[in-house]
This record gives sequence, C-alpha cells and structure tokens, in this order.
Amino acid sequence: MPALLPIFKKAYWTLAALGGTYAAFLVLLTNPYIQRHALYAYKIHSGRWDNALDRPASLGFGQNQVHAFNLPTPDGEELFGWHMLPLTLYARHEAELESAAKTNTSAALALKLLTDDPESRVVINFHGNAGHIAQGHRPLTYRSLTSSHPRIHIFTIDYRGFGLSTGFPTETGLITDGIALVNHVLSLGIPSSRIVIIGQSLGTAVASAVGLHFASPSAAPELLPPKEDGTAFVAERDHHSPSLGEEGEGVDFAAIILVASFQSLPKLLLTYRIGGLIPILSPLRPYHRLREYLLSTLKDKWNTSARLNALTTVVSTPGRNLRLHILHARNDWEIPWKSSEENFRAADEGLIAYSAEGEGKNKSFGGFVEGTGVKFVELGAGRVKLILEVLRWGGHNQIVADVPVAIAVLKAFGLVEDTNYYH
Repeated sequence: MPALLPIFKKAYWTLAALGGTYAAFLVLLTNPYIQRHALYAYKIHSGRWDNALDRPASLGFGQNQVHAFNLPTPDGEELFGWHMLPLTLYARHEAELESAAKTNTSAALALKLLTDDPESRVVINFHGNAGHIAQGHRPLTYRSLTSSHPRIHIFTIDYRGFGLSTGFPTETGLITDGIALVNHVLSLGIPSSRIVIIGQSLGTAVASAVGLHFASPSAAPELLPPKEDGTAFVAERDHHSPSLGEEGEGVDFAAIILVASFQSLPKLLLTYRIGGLIPILSPLRPYHRLREYLLSTLKDKWNTSARLNALTTVVSTPGRNLRLHILHARNDWEIPWKSSEENFRAADEGLIAYSAEGEGKNKSFGGFVEGTGVKFVELGAGRVKLILEVLRWGGHNQIVADVPVAIAVLKAFGLVEDTNYYH
C-alpha cells in the first residue's frame, strides 16, 4: 500500500494543477481584451509564414481569378477583401485578365465583367472565427460556389483585426464591417435581389445582424450592444447606394444562408468545446451562480435568435420578401445542430400571418429521419420562406464547401428549380 502513495500524490497534484489552470483561464476570460482575443482568435492565422492572401493562385485559383481590394469603414478601419470571378467567366476572359494584370487593371476589368452583365449574381460571404479569408477550408468554399454557375461572383472580407485588416474585433465592429461590404456591392449597381448573404459559424451571427440592419434600420440598433463608452451604437448605411431606396426603407436580398449557426454566445458557451474536445463552461454546470456571473461578463452577446425573430417579424408585413435557409451537420462537434433548430424556431415565431392579405403559414415538419432532413415554413405564396436543413455529414467547417450549400445558393438565385420537396 505505501508504494501506491506516490501515485496518488502525483494524481492529486496533477488534478490540482489542471483545476488551477482552468480557474486561471476563467478569471482571464473576464477581461474584455483577453475575452475578445479568445472569442475571435483573430491572431491565429497562417499569414505570418505564407503569402496566400497575396497569392491566391497558390490555393488552386486561376491566375487573376481573384482580385484583392481594400474597403474603408465608416469608423476609419480598412478591410482587406477578395472579389472572385466565376470559373467559366474567368476562363472566357483569361487572356484579357492576364494582359490587364500587366498594367495593374485586372481588378477593374473583373468589376467591369460583373457590372456589365445584367444577370450576374453576387454571394457575400462572412467567415467564422480565427484565420483569414484564405485559410483552411475557406478557399474550398469559394471554388465550390464560383464553379457552380458562370454568373456567381463572390465577395468576402477579413473582419477588422483579422488577416490584413486594421483594427480590433468587437460585435459592433464586425457588424459595421459586414454592412460596409454589402454597401460596397450595392454601390456597384448590383440589385439586392441578385445578392445572397452567406455566413458560417461566427459569420452566421454577422450575416443575421447585417440582414436585420438592411431589412429594418430602425429595429436593428435595439439589438446592438452599447459602445465601450456607454453610448448607443447606430450602424451606418450608405444611402448613396442605388438599391437602398429612400431613408428608412428596408432592403430584401435573394437569400440569407446560415451554416452552422448558434443562438447566442452565452448559450453557445454552455456547451461549446474548443476543437470539439476541450469544454469551456460545461464543467461548471453544478455551480449555477458562478456560471451566470462569468456569462454576465461577456461584452459581445451575438444574439442571433433575437435578430432572426426581429427579421421575420419585419418581413412578415405585406410587400416584403425573405428566404432564410439554415443548414447544419449532425456531426458538428463544436456547435450542436439543435442550435440551428432553435434559430429556425425563433424565426418561425417572428412571422405574422396577415388575414387581410389572406396569407397563412404553410408548414412541413416531416422528413426528419434520425435528426436529418428538412423543415420548412412558407408565408403567403412563397413571399417568405424559412428552411432548416440538417445534414448527416459536413462537420463544422467542411459543410460550407459541400454540395448542399452550393445547391442552396443556386435555388436562392433561381438558377435551378426550387422543387417542392419541402411539402
């Protein structure tokens, strides 16, 4: 028995060390600066040892298929972004683009190819946390979508602080960045009916907030956190953009597509595991008060469910349109697929049936087999469509580059038949 004592001592001190490390980690997370570093993980990227942002061809794109641009924000930051040409369009103009590159005019030519085509479409992509626009699975997403149809262009940015963009990430900051990108695309003369906004993981929170901002400029600020100095924050819209309409009018897009979404940051942290393995707050389940205190220190809440509810409430009024398509994989070990189901439910609850218009809600909650399948809600004659699609495979990151997401984009643009398999 005495021989076992050293083993027990080692085990005791190992557990004590792990507990102390975990406690120190939680204390550090109450600091807003450290909290945001941990949440956005924007310093974790490959830009320090590769030049992928400046050499997209090294990621499998065609030479001069991707064009970098810098985008100023209303609050003085500068965002780095990419405009990606559809594969077929690029192939048709490869020689012209190569010639233009010699005089540094290929980016202007790429924009001309976009704006000269009255049938062109634009996907505005918002990525998840960590890394930059050229890292990991993200180029696979871009190549999947640009290869899916000869008229689909992609615009994406690195949020403030990410990649080559200036600044420090906050919830209000990232929403401002998203709004700036949408305004940029609208200012090119692309009507909102030919724009799809897509977000993955953290990007779903950005996409939801941006969608609400354009749908209802008056409702969106109510769900924004206060600025650091305690004053209210009101994101700006570029009212010179031709598709924005008059002051106060809402803007409806072809679709908002959310891939691997979460309800809110506080709810996510209750179950979130880093890399699907390391829990953050779930070990504190028996300590309710401590857990609630830690959640109360969060500066950025990212309440997507509330924003989706507000969005569908706004568009349920006559004359408005919305296609909200939520996708999630069952084998996502970072964000449970039930989170997307809750977001779908919040969006559904926001719909109001207008009896004066003779509108009612058509629902189909069938088709789920062992948790996979489609749920569907339609208001009126397809004026508002809410779609929840739960897939068997795709994980947390790969899903956004998979075929179901590309098909969701094609259907949103009306480029393939939107079959009634929902009914």
